Amino acid sequence: MNPLRVGGRASKMSLMQTAPILASLSPAVPTILRPFTEAEGDRTKNRAPLESDGVFSDEIETALLAGEIDVAVHCLKDAPTLDTPGLTMSAYLRRDEIRDCLVTREPGVTLDSLPAGATIATASVRRTAALRIHRPDITVVPLRGPVDTRLRALDDPASRIDAVVVATCSMERLGMAHAVADRISPEVICPPLGAAIIAFQTREDDTVTREAISALHDPTTAVEAEAERLVLRQLGGFCNAPLAGYCSTVRDAEGTISYMVRARSFTPDGTTSIDVRRSGSDASEAALAASHELIRFGANELAAVH
Repeated sequence: MNPLRVGGRASKMSLMQTAPILASLSPAVPTILRPFTEAEGDRTKNRAPLESDGVFSDEIETALLAGEIDVAVHCLKDAPTLDTPGLTMSAYLRRDEIRDCLVTREPGVTLDSLPAGATIATASVRRTAALRIHRPDITVVPLRGPVDTRLRALDDPASRIDAVVVATCSMERLGMAHAVADRISPEVICPPLGAAIIAFQTREDDTVTREAISALHDPTTAVEAEAERLVLRQLGGFCNAPLAGYCSTVRDAEGTISYMVRARSFTPDGTTSIDVRRSGSDASEAALAASHELIRFGANELAAVH
């Protein structure tokens, strides 16, 4: 077959997470990687204004629709909430660690042991709100950009930053798990919907490419991913909205599978939050139930508070 043309963002993070994927495909399917220049979301210096969907993926999707590439590799949390007409998510890689983590200037420091008045950097609305709820005595300052760029701020004396919060899976994919000071419980910082999932997007009519990447697909992750995307669609969420949550697959001693869907909404300043959990044998039904409960308790009104 012709080489599979794979598109991904040109950041170091994207290239390092895509390389193992290409390596796993290459014995059977020749591949060519096309890195795309920084997306609009990467170019925006302050993540807080990213109040729209698709800022990290528009350029790649345009190339996919035009037939310039065959498959796009996305971090699912940054992918558009609604499927772009003509495109579909064809496969999901097995999910990685969903927790966020703390990386600190001084070794041996955890989120709870940071001294009062310490400064943590993140431009994520979700993380900022959670940190203000859990540690109102610390200062949260905006810092965005690729993960490796944010980490370098810790080495800059002029930055006066004591710690940064990033995704644990990002540190692992960069080969920097040793630098993680504290893996933060989801009860403290709830992950974004779609966290730690790499998704593969193709044209709807491209059955050849879908077949070529089918070996990468993890059915369990697919169920969780679609349930989380359903919550996003119900709540009108996107990558930096004041919304978080996840779907967990639960197997009992007899091997029976059920699903727990958590959905959390909050004011961007962290003063108010709503947290619901719904479980059931069908992930989509649990996602809908959690979404409706969140809306019933006023999630849409919370999101409008600035």
